[in-house]
Amino acid sequence: MTNLPDLIDLVRALLLADWDSIGIRDEPKAQDEYDDYAPAIAELLHSGVETDAIAEHLRRIETDQMSLPPNTKRARHVAARLRQLSA
Repeated sequence: MTNLPDLIDLVRALLLADWDSIGIRDEPKAQDEYDDYAPAIAELLHSGVETDAIAEHLRRIETDQMSLPPNTKRARHVAARLRQLSA
Protein backbone atom coordinates (compact mmCIF):
# COMPACT_ATOMS: atom_id res chain seq x y z
CA MET A 1 0.00 0.00 0.00
CA THR A 2 1.21 3.50 -0.84
CA ASN A 3 2.27 5.55 2.19
CA LEU A 4 -0.03 8.40 3.18
CA PRO A 5 2.12 11.42 2.12
CA ASP A 6 2.71 9.91 -1.32
CA LEU A 7 -0.96 9.00 -1.58
CA ILE A 8 -1.96 12.60 -0.83
CA ASP A 9 0.24 13.78 -3.71
CA LEU A 10 -1.25 11.19 -6.06
CA VAL A 11 -4.79 12.18 -5.04
CA ARG A 12 -4.02 15.87 -5.65
CA ALA A 13 -2.83 15.13 -9.16
CA LEU A 14 -5.77 12.88 -9.98
CA LEU A 15 -8.35 15.35 -8.67
CA LEU A 16 -6.95 18.02 -10.96
CA ALA A 17 -6.53 15.77 -13.98
CA ASP A 18 -9.72 13.67 -13.79
CA TRP A 19 -12.22 15.18 -11.37
CA ASP A 20 -11.76 18.91 -12.06
CA SER A 21 -15.29 19.87 -11.00
CA ILE A 22 -14.86 23.53 -11.86
CA GLY A 23 -12.77 23.17 -15.01
CA ILE A 24 -9.48 24.75 -13.96
CA ARG A 25 -6.96 22.04 -14.91
CA ASP A 26 -5.45 24.26 -17.62
CA GLU A 27 -5.36 27.42 -15.50
CA PRO A 28 -1.76 27.82 -14.23
CA LYS A 29 -2.75 29.99 -11.27
CA ALA A 30 -5.35 27.49 -10.02
CA GLN A 31 -3.34 24.28 -9.91
CA ASP A 32 -3.78 24.05 -6.13
CA GLU A 33 -7.56 24.49 -6.20
CA TYR A 34 -8.36 20.94 -5.03
CA ASP A 35 -5.39 20.46 -2.68
CA ASP A 36 -7.49 20.93 0.46
CA TYR A 37 -9.61 17.89 -0.44
CA ALA A 38 -6.70 15.52 -1.02
CA PRO A 39 -5.74 14.66 2.60
CA ALA A 40 -9.25 13.55 3.60
CA ILE A 41 -9.64 11.50 0.43
CA ALA A 42 -6.21 9.93 0.95
CA GLU A 43 -7.23 9.02 4.51
CA LEU A 44 -10.38 7.34 3.19
CA LEU A 45 -8.32 5.39 0.68
CA HIS A 46 -5.71 4.47 3.26
CA SER A 47 -8.40 3.18 5.61
CA GLY A 48 -9.77 0.95 2.85
CA VAL A 49 -13.24 2.40 2.32
CA GLU A 50 -15.21 1.17 -0.67
CA THR A 51 -15.37 2.96 -4.01
CA ASP A 52 -18.99 3.99 -3.41
CA ALA A 53 -18.02 5.82 -0.20
CA ILE A 54 -15.32 7.73 -2.05
CA ALA A 55 -17.76 8.64 -4.83
CA GLU A 56 -20.24 9.87 -2.21
CA HIS A 57 -17.51 11.97 -0.60
CA LEU A 58 -16.73 13.57 -3.97
CA ARG A 59 -20.43 14.27 -4.54
CA ARG A 60 -20.70 15.91 -1.11
CA ILE A 61 -17.74 18.14 -1.91
CA GLU A 62 -19.42 19.19 -5.16
CA THR A 63 -22.77 19.93 -3.56
CA ASP A 64 -21.95 21.06 -0.02
CA GLN A 65 -18.68 22.90 -0.50
CA MET A 66 -18.74 23.99 -4.13
CA SER A 67 -22.51 24.52 -4.46
CA LEU A 68 -22.50 22.58 -7.73
CA PRO A 69 -24.93 19.94 -8.91
CA PRO A 70 -23.45 16.50 -8.29
CA ASN A 71 -21.93 14.66 -11.21
CA THR A 72 -22.50 11.05 -10.18
CA LYS A 73 -20.94 9.50 -13.28
CA ARG A 74 -17.72 11.52 -12.88
CA ALA A 75 -17.62 10.85 -9.13
CA ARG A 76 -17.86 7.10 -9.68
CA HIS A 77 -15.21 7.15 -12.39
CA VAL A 78 -12.80 9.18 -10.29
CA ALA A 79 -13.50 7.11 -7.16
CA ALA A 80 -12.56 3.96 -9.08
CA ARG A 81 -9.35 5.61 -10.29
CA LEU A 82 -8.58 6.77 -6.75
CA ARG A 83 -9.02 3.22 -5.40
CA GLN A 84 -6.41 2.07 -7.92
CA LEU A 85 -3.91 4.49 -6.38
CA SER A 86 -4.02 2.80 -3.01
CA ALA A 87 -3.86 -0.78 -4.28
